[in-house]
Amino acid sequence: MRLLAATASVILLGFSSHAAQAPADLVLLHGKIHTQDATRRLAQAMALRGKTIAAVGSDEAVSALIGAGTRSIDLRGRIVLPGIIDAHTHPAESAQDFGKCSLDDKELAPADIEKQVAVCLKRNPGDRSRWFEVVMVNPSGLTLSLGSLDSMLPNRPMILNGSDGHTVWVNSAALKASHITAASQDPTGGQIIRDSSGNPTGTLRDDAIDIAVAAMPAPRLDFEAAQLDKALDAMRATGITSVQDASVDEHLMQIYKRLYDTHRLNMRVRGSFHLENLNEAPATLIDRAIKFRAKWAIDPDYLRADAVKIFADGVIEYPSQTAALLDPYLDAHGRPTNNRGPSYFIQDNLNRIVTAADAAGLTVHIHAIGDRAVRSSLDAFAESRRRIGDRDNRDQIAHLELVNPADFPRFKALNVIANVQLLWAERDDYIVDATLPYLGPERSRYLYPARSLRDAGARIAGGSDWDVSTFDAFESMEHAITRSERRGRKPLLPEQSIALQDIVDAYTINAAFALKQERTTGSLEPGKRADFIVLDRDIFAIDPFDIHNTRVMATYLDGRQVYGAKAP
Repeated sequence: MRLLAATASVILLGFSSHAAQAPADLVLLHGKIHTQDATRRLAQAMALRGKTIAAVGSDEAVSALIGAGTRSIDLRGRIVLPGIIDAHTHPAESAQDFGKCSLDDKELAPADIEKQVAVCLKRNPGDRSRWFEVVMVNPSGLTLSLGSLDSMLPNRPMILNGSDGHTVWVNSAALKASHITAASQDPTGGQIIRDSSGNPTGTLRDDAIDIAVAAMPAPRLDFEAAQLDKALDAMRATGITSVQDASVDEHLMQIYKRLYDTHRLNMRVRGSFHLENLNEAPATLIDRAIKFRAKWAIDPDYLRADAVKIFADGVIEYPSQTAALLDPYLDAHGRPTNNRGPSYFIQDNLNRIVTAADAAGLTVHIHAIGDRAVRSSLDAFAESRRRIGDRDNRDQIAHLELVNPADFPRFKALNVIANVQLLWAERDDYIVDATLPYLGPERSRYLYPARSLRDAGARIAGGSDWDVSTFDAFESMEHAITRSERRGRKPLLPEQSIALQDIVDAYTINAAFALKQERTTGSLEPGKRADFIVLDRDIFAIDPFDIHNTRVMATYLDGRQVYGAKAP
């Protein structure tokens, strides 16, 4: 009790005696409140006034703020955490897949995919004047011929979306609607896969996907907003109160704004404007981003777009292998190939883009999977620091599937945040079948190297990359510790495990820092906004393999309950 009493005395400093004693609107008592402050204090109770945390401390100290109109909640020993902040996700886009034909990211042979698609078409063919869409197609080791795609649906455009977010397959009708022919040029940052005669095979990767997407009939904005509303409801049910949408454009921001204008955006949203065509003049690209930021500075607390997104490469898994590697991929027999992955930019241009973005006060958010993409990104940040110094823009590199050990200390030295998605740190088919054989044992020691990054002093932020994977942060927390799909399974590089406190930090105070909102969210301290969640179990006291079973009992945003679990 001595520690809690000391905590109470500290957290009330800075308030006048009158303000400290004014009755609270809501108090929570008898809990285990992980404040996530600088010393990671544990408290029993918390008091709120309106949107703001008034006090955090002992039951005795906080009870002094109970007045005639104060509402009290008995936590009965339950855990309270700051609201989860997902620092890399795609809600507006991913929400639109609700209700579509989904293959659930299962590893399927082409014949099995044909059967599943046939079932979907029979059950729910949808509007025949629109494209038929299939989502969550596992691309690991998958090759679909144009003939196979046409046999699934010959006369209507169809698109199959890979669960990696970097691969789609389209049939001939969709190629025609997209005006993709043998004469079509690969876009910067993308590939149209072709046969030996140069004809498109129906497989599109990275920015080539945008050609097909642009040809699809546009859905109604009200429908898209309703889909997003459902998605955000589901995210709040897992404790998420803030998101960084890792790749937005004009249309996606309009969907968010439709919810904001109709008072339905119960989520803090920060958008990262996708910079396309990295070989364009940097001044032109960044001028576009600055104008985008100004247009979408809707509400500093709830809707803004003051970051830019850059794709430095694609994905590492076979057969895509669009991640940029320092040394070539191996073939299926372990022999080196000539393939190190494509280059989506000229290094000098990337340096100038990053420098111009930093100078404009924009956070630079780079997708980098392969070790060459990671190094190129760090080189660009190093050049920016050399030219204009560190502007504290919270620059970050996301994913970091493969990092060369020489680059671990550069994150701290350059003040670059490691934005990680550790749900993927497991020995699934993506890793075992489609990655390990093509990298070899030496490089594979540094897959999702969370411990190495942490030990080198990198600040780690957590993200889901939904809908590539679940947005449930507690599943990611489990994998960060166990490095395993579930109990009894062989872990992936257990020496790269991090502690529970590290990954909780990643989803709270560190993610708040990455989103430039650590002054208002990310920890439970007096004066900050009352974003917090109540859990059904003590994740700090259970077997790590059980963390994925954690359920959120209540989610609060600005002191308002925006989710409550139904009684069993």
